[in-house]
Amino acid sequence: RRGLDAFSEEMQKADEDIDLAKCALLIAQHRYPEMDVEDYLRKLDMMAEELLELLPSPDERYPLRVIRIINSYLYDDGKFSGNGDDYYGADNSCLNRVLDTGLGIPITLSLVYMELARRVDFPMSLLREIYGSGEGVDFAGLQVGVNLPAHFMIRPLAEDVEILVDCYNKGETLFVEDAEKLLAPYYGLEDASQLKIDRSFLNDHTLHPRTFLTRMLTNLKQIYFDTKEYDLALTIALYQQESSPDDSVRNLNIRDIGILYYLQQRYPEAVMELETYLQAMPDADDAPQISKIVDSIKSWRINVNESDDESD
Repeated sequence: RRGLDAFSEEMQKADEDIDLAKCALLIAQHRYPEMDVEDYLRKLDMMAEELLELLPSPDERYPLRVIRIINSYLYDDGKFSGNGDDYYGADNSCLNRVLDTGLGIPITLSLVYMELARRVDFPMSLLREIYGSGEGVDFAGLQVGVNLPAHFMIRPLAEDVEILVDCYNKGETLFVEDAEKLLAPYYGLEDASQLKIDRSFLNDHTLHPRTFLTRMLTNLKQIYFDTKEYDLALTIALYQQESSPDDSVRNLNIRDIGILYYLQQRYPEAVMELETYLQAMPDADDAPQISKIVDSIKSWRINVNESDDESD
């Protein structure tokens, strides 16, 4: 609970005051409860100090030049790379393990990149509009834990700089048109011209930390659903309740919590959460399936009680 309680406190802050790296490390405490968050924040500080020594004077820090130097520091020296061999391993979503091993997935490598860039006064933000659909996990006809991101990219928050950085692919620099070609296959489009990214995001200089953290947590929840580690999935769902950026995400997470209680045979809690979801989302596409689950639990409990009475 230590990580979850501290995470909840962090989520009480305004967006601009939320420490993304600290929050990511608090999330990682669900797997590594004895991990010292401050140790890893200091490690990021030390990495930034090393990077700063490689950068030119401030008046010569042109965006592409800074990006090339960050890329060299992170990737050319062999410190970090995408973990293609174990892409769906939970450790790829734990910032402490990414910093220890240098292996990660797009969202955690993007976080490392953004944290270093921020520390050397070169702020960057997530290209949050690019998401894939994800398959989800089929449970009772429902797609649970859906909307996994297809690919994360980041961009410098500099005027008139319309470039993206793909942190999973060694910091490859792309123009928006390049990103459209890269992402078209994720949407099943053979013709990249069918996919158009709204350029208005380039004028959005806010980070949206709750959206970022929700995506990270969704990734972990998906992994634990897949591996049937329902206790860990439930822990992550409780984190996600704290960081939900809006009521829609919060309500869907309530549904997932109810399903997880059901899978753990914690039926009274399952009914409470699932009925809360149905009250909030009575017209949801999955409302009929959820209602059937609730009815089956209640029917089972009635039969059990009647059986107990007969035995008495």
